[in-house]
Amino acid sequence: MNEFSALGLGDNLGLAFANLNLSKPTAVQASAIPELLKRRDCFIQSETGTGKTFAYLAPILDSIKDKSAAEGPLALIILPTQELAVQIEKNARLLIEAAGMDVPVFTLLGGSPISRQETALKRKPKIVIGTPGRSADLVRLRILHTRNLEFLVLDEADRLFAREFEESTLSLLELAPDKATRVLVSATIPEKVRLAAADYLRNPESIDLAQEEVLSGNIEHWVFYVESRKRIDFVRKLDVALHPDKCLVFASSGERVQHVADRLHSLGIKVDSIVSRQEKEHRRVALERFAQGEIRYLVTTDLGARGLDIPDISHVLSLDFPEERTGYIHRAGRTGRAGHKGVSIVLADAWELKQLSRIAVDRHFVFRTKMLSGGQVFEPSVEDFFAEVERGEMEKQAYRRKKQSHS
Repeated sequence: MNEFSALGLGDNLGLAFANLNLSKPTAVQASAIPELLKRRDCFIQSETGTGKTFAYLAPILDSIKDKSAAEGPLALIILPTQELAVQIEKNARLLIEAAGMDVPVFTLLGGSPISRQETALKRKPKIVIGTPGRSADLVRLRILHTRNLEFLVLDEADRLFAREFEESTLSLLELAPDKATRVLVSATIPEKVRLAAADYLRNPESIDLAQEEVLSGNIEHWVFYVESRKRIDFVRKLDVALHPDKCLVFASSGERVQHVADRLHSLGIKVDSIVSRQEKEHRRVALERFAQGEIRYLVTTDLGARGLDIPDISHVLSLDFPEERTGYIHRAGRTGRAGHKGVSIVLADAWELKQLSRIAVDRHFVFRTKMLSGGQVFEPSVEDFFAEVERGEMEKQAYRRKKQSHS
């Protein structure tokens, strides 16, 4: 019996992990798998890259393998983006194949013809994966049936309770049968999300491994003082100094993403972008090119911080500060995955430096202050770094006064 089977999983799933060269459960898998096998509702909070997906997929597969999907799926997994839905489908098929199981899986994506999805659902997949809007629409149209659900999983749960998804998410929670095990998963599950979901969960188990030290162990956190108007040019200088193998860049909006990608391209950097308004095929191709190393830079909004598992991202660069402080956790977690090392870099002004300090204290890691000079990155003394911050802030204020005087 291996360590996965010792958690209560059947031998075929224990063997599946061995076939995938996973010798022992991660902390979140060791905590979550036994609870989900007992059919306990759960909040699962654990840092990115810690194995949360298999932590819920394995007990789902173990629980439903001998049951038939007479009408409607036995497990429904909801994610905030199409890219994440496709990724989870790949992970599910990988685990199913490694276990030698026959468990039909189907993914619902917005933009695909409903008639085609209706035909696929009539083939009775046991696991359905989808985005909240399309899934809720198909439930309302009585095309997707939830009466036989054994599991309802809300992955990236904090994002699913954001304004644009909350109505559909709550509708799915409400329409799931009482017997269904409800699972909320994310790197960060704020109290407001727990309260919003509380009415739909039965005595939930809270598995909180947010302090698992992935952020402090596998990832170095660097911060440079750079004014906002100088940041794109700074990226070019940083590229010369570091020449990262694979760098994921975060910007504040779709418009900003496009501007940054265009500027980097004009500077001779191999780059592409993904934002939600782009065609699905463009996003798919951009992600594929980035994953395969055809381009070294991919620019996105916080859309790209949510669960995307792209192997071997060497660097993450936050060009703009995230809307919410928890966004930094999701961004940084795109690197340093599966035991590899990574670097998360933030370009910040004085106000943003204060916000970063609070994040570091809350999550128990350290930002290393850095400077760039003569094509080399170096770590100055704290005094020299903050002297540079003071000079930069004075220069920024002078620039603003000059701009106002000419307006």
